[in-house]
Amino acid sequence: MDIHKPKPWHGLREFLKEYAIVVVGVLTALAAEQLVENLHWGERVYETRHQLDDEMAHNADAALAWLSLAPCFDRQLVDLRQQLWAARGSGAFAGAAPFTPPLFVFTSDAWLNARALQVSDHLSAADAQAFTHVYFFPSELAGDVTRLHEEAGELTALSRPMQLTAPEADEFLTRVGRAKELESRMDLGMMLLIRMSHQIGATISPSEAGRYTSQYRGFYGACIADPAQVLRVVLAADIGDLYGKAGAYSRLQLSPPELPE
Repeated sequence: MDIHKPKPWHGLREFLKEYAIVVVGVLTALAAEQLVENLHWGERVYETRHQLDDEMAHNADAALAWLSLAPCFDRQLVDLRQQLWAARGSGAFAGAAPFTPPLFVFTSDAWLNARALQVSDHLSAADAQAFTHVYFFPSELAGDVTRLHEEAGELTALSRPMQLTAPEADEFLTRVGRAKELESRMDLGMMLLIRMSHQIGATISPSEAGRYTSQYRGFYGACIADPAQVLRVVLAADIGDLYGKAGAYSRLQLSPPELPE
């Protein structure tokens, strides 16, 4: 083995030359590593963005289907409340069609994965903020759907005739009121989800929502609204109208019968 003794630098110029070679080599290696990492994250962001758009499009389609069916839910609650008011005075409840909102699924899996895998950190600040805001609604609505089904379960006894005292009728009226308040809040959440999904570029399909509603047309009947009309109205409405105290559908001229005071 030949061992070469290090040669001393012959002057500052030779030292600077070798120093520059080392620095350029290190910087080149770091730049190449950064380029590879940027390409890797760019590909991950591209794939994740498509997953987010697809998931939000599914959520928005489900929200549009819900809003198309919402006049039917309102009508069921109107009928229940009117019959309960009558039974409160007469004591006889004739039985009414049950309050039967269907189960719609809202998911946030793609966003949760993007955050867990830190892909969301590589989105632009505007995109990250937009997705953070819009994904509030699927998480909230998933819980609201479950709670509304629990409220509906409390009203299933009203599908058969019975005798009711005034306090019993009042208890059922309270349950109907809770269901109506929750359903109205969900209507607002569905509208805001559609608006914000549209703003981030998710494709919302009235035809897809129509496939949802066609499954229920035989059960609910003519009260189902046209998804294409609902989408046009929701996207064109002033944002303040969506928060109207009188209820989203009455403010947007898709009004079901009003509940009696």
